[in-house]
Amino acid sequence: MSFPYYNDDGTKSENAWKAGEFYGVGKVVRASPQKSHTLAFRCIVAGTSGDTEPAFPRQITETVQDNGITWEAFEPLAEQLLALAPTAVIDLFEVVLTKAVNTSDRVVWPFSEEEETLRYHAGTNDLLSTIRFNKQLYPAVPVEVDGFSFSSQGTLPRPTLKVANANNAISTLLRQCNPLHAQVRRIRTFAKFLDTENFNRTQSSETEDSNTVTTQGGDNVVYQGTNDTADPDAKIIETWYIDRVSSENLQFVEFELVARLDLTNLLLPRRTVSEFCPWKYRQEECGYVGDACFTVDDRQLPPVPESFPQDVCGKRLSSCKLRFPERVRTDDPESLPFGGFPGARLQA
Repeated sequence: MSFPYYNDDGTKSENAWKAGEFYGVGKVVRASPQKSHTLAFRCIVAGTSGDTEPAFPRQITETVQDNGITWEAFEPLAEQLLALAPTAVIDLFEVVLTKAVNTSDRVVWPFSEEEETLRYHAGTNDLLSTIRFNKQLYPAVPVEVDGFSFSSQGTLPRPTLKVANANNAISTLLRQCNPLHAQVRRIRTFAKFLDTENFNRTQSSETEDSNTVTTQGGDNVVYQGTNDTADPDAKIIETWYIDRVSSENLQFVEFELVARLDLTNLLLPRRTVSEFCPWKYRQEECGYVGDACFTVDDRQLPPVPESFPQDVCGKRLSSCKLRFPERVRTDDPESLPFGGFPGARLQA
């Protein structure tokens, strides 16, 4: 989610905490994204939520009160992994092509947007239809992936992605886009966390003149029309990049994937990790254009022309705070244009 309580496509998240909402026992919510929570919170005492979001705990099994509701922290993925009968593991894939990276003057960009995301799943676990997850559609595509396992030998894996080249569809795409350095995201989740639309079904056993369906003992039959455990945040995302096209023929096209550190012909920015700021004082990266003047040891000078020759930045975080006091008051240190690494000298 890119904004509080909203999904990537701008729609409201179904699992976001809401003020003044009644929550029954078992209902699961997520905290605001600004809180950087990885846990989910399950209602164990029903009630109506308060006007402001509670301070959700950061440890599993801890609870918090919310205007009569009791929320308990838990990790959905871990809970599902430890279950006696977990649901099927679902692998979803996203290939992100950007016009700036994956085109050149020799080809015509085939998409209307500057960035295009191709989504699919491999059709495993007898799931041959389109899957909806986090409001996005992932059609089944004949693909084969291998080599994602990690080892303790000190080398990163180089998995392969083999896609069926039916009617030369992939070869045609390669003639329009350069696939190298395209981002590939592998999203792993469980079937119980998929969107509710994947589980809709009708009551086919009802007769025309019956309003309810009952068992032989007279009990009403309850049909599950939706999935009440859907959670688009219960996922693990692995990010890879296409390093080369290892094979291409009429049957399939195979790509070799690598981690970002293994990308060939990719230069890392020449940036020295230091506690001092590398930016030139009063230049573009620094951004300071104020009248206040300070010496190299952060001593303030009177704002007169005679002080300008002595106005020297000490290159320390404290020097930056003196020149941008309004940003310090926002309690957001990242808003400072400080280019150094304040904890560079800290040792474990």
